[in-house]
Amino acid sequence: MPMYDYTCTCGITFERRVPSWSSPAPPCPDCGTTTRRRPPSPAMHGRAAPPPDLSATPKSWEGLNNGDRDTITHWRRAAETRRDFESRHPEHRTRKEAIAAHEGHFERNPLTYRELAARAATTGNANEAAREATRARKTGGEQV
Repeated sequence: MPMYDYTCTCGITFERRVPSWSSPAPPCPDCGTTTRRRPPSPAMHGRAAPPPDLSATPKSWEGLNNGDRDTITHWRRAAETRRDFESRHPEHRTRKEAIAAHEGHFERNPLTYRELAARAATTGNANEAAREATRARKTGGEQV
């Protein structure tokens, strides 16, 4: 039997199981007058937030609780859930670019191979392009 919400003019609200949607409204449990059915409250299913980003996964043995099977299973499932989410919603895909340098001046803003290739396109020299990118990071210049 489905459960419905009812309200009375005396201010009482209550739930009652009734045989069907077409069944008459039950009397008020307090005053005994007729009641009326209220619209059902919305049901909230699922999550409102996307699954955690793949960058949140542990990167070390210690991060996996020294190889604990349950921890590894948890993170494997979380990664599978994220990959499934990204396949259905490509606008949420994690940007994956190969990093050419990530230390020193590139610590906060890594040098990607895409940027390196764009800088080397004019001179054809990757070493000179890397030096140019270093100078740009030192002076606060923008990426290409």
